[in-house]
Amino acid sequence: MVARGDMLVGAGTVLTPAQVDQAVEAGASYVVSPGLSRAVVERCREREVVVLPGGVTATEVQAALELGVTTVKFFPASTSGGAPAIAALAGPFGNVRFVPTGGIGPNNLADYLSIPAVAAVGGSWMVPRDRVKSGDFAAIQQLTAEAVALASRS
Repeated sequence: MVARGDMLVGAGTVLTPAQVDQAVEAGASYVVSPGLSRAVVERCREREVVVLPGGVTATEVQAALELGVTTVKFFPASTSGGAPAIAALAGPFGNVRFVPTGGIGPNNLADYLSIPAVAAVGGSWMVPRDRVKSGDFAAIQQLTAEAVALASRS
């Protein structure tokens, strides 16, 4: 992975191999996809970029394993069973790590982070679209600092 200061640059909602190419050419060191696409995973391997495909069912997680993927995005987390669903999947898939996104915020962050199989969480509550649009980066910085503090306590 290529670090940019203290950040990694990634690309999200990648759906096609062509989008993988665009992301890599723009400097992404990892790619996130809402679902599991063999073509996207294979292109990421060809381009030597980390891939985080989506998987919320046992079938999808098992398919990810068959492709050599051991960390999956669990999306949309809140409507796919939330933290209890991840805890249940972690039983038979003990070597899989999950990155839940979708419906996560300050009120349920600890529920997810308390599960050993959860590698990280993602959430848009830290970067509300209206704050980005208005250029209120001080508010985004504050929300992000609060999220990091909450995560540190979990």
